[in-house]
Amino acid sequence: MKRAGTSAAAIDFGGTLTDIFVRARPSQDRVEGGIALTLPDRSAVEAHVARPDRAAVERLLAGVGLELAEIELLAVTGGRSHELPEMMAGVPVAHVGETEASARGALDGFSIRPAVVLSLGTGTGVVLVPETGAPQRLVGSGIGGGTLLGLARMLLGTIDVAEIGRLATIGDLTRCDLTVGDILGRGIGPIPPEATAAHFARLARPDGAEPRREDLAAALVNLIAQVIVRLGLEAMLVHRARALALVGHVLDVPGFREAFSRVPMLGPEALYVPEAPGAAVARGALAVALEARATTP
Repeated sequence: MKRAGTSAAAIDFGGTLTDIFVRARPSQDRVEGGIALTLPDRSAVEAHVARPDRAAVERLLAGVGLELAEIELLAVTGGRSHELPEMMAGVPVAHVGETEASARGALDGFSIRPAVVLSLGTGTGVVLVPETGAPQRLVGSGIGGGTLLGLARMLLGTIDVAEIGRLATIGDLTRCDLTVGDILGRGIGPIPPEATAAHFARLARPDGAEPRREDLAAALVNLIAQVIVRLGLEAMLVHRARALALVGHVLDVPGFREAFSRVPMLGPEALYVPEAPGAAVARGALAVALEARATTP
């Protein structure tokens, strides 16, 4: 029997990182003025878990101060989460699809529909959330956070996200990228001259200046951000979506969100990033699981 105040938790098994999200019920053990206190939500990030099992789940929950037997429900999504049993230590395990978890985590509290959700993990998933009905997985891309880290290791000699972001914010894109203006001498249609025409293409020109480490970082962040968001913009145009929501830890890399502003035809009013976007998929998985349990006879 779980005591009042026990928690429900979710784990999102990503290809690079594993996210744990915990939501606590009001605690009867802590009462002020006759009102039960609601303990704060909390989350944590761990390294990639290749094959999730009970031992891995217990270790991940211990990282947020919980034992498996203490929780009343565990939602799992991503990776090989489907290999986990439906019950562990007497705790029900709810298997939530990544499409549902991404849509719910990205758009909880955001009412504009239809919307396209970009889930920026190791790669990128693209989900359509229509005005009515269930979310639909559209396409995916092999470009994502894993690409950023892999290329950063080759180009910059580091996979430290803080270091990559620090370098990117002080780098000069024009030492690596060619703009539309560089090639045409002006803009074309709705595309301004300063828009990126070819990522890293300046490095192939014999008259190009030798880029500094920070210039490479800026160009790399710009490449990843623009490729991903352009994919989302194309999905918006095809499906007549009114908003683009983004989730994932890559959004916390300094300079990454700024690169969105350099994508032509994507106004800031169309972009939505929820609070704590890195934990959004785990948060969405838990919301879906709790709602399903509440509506099950």
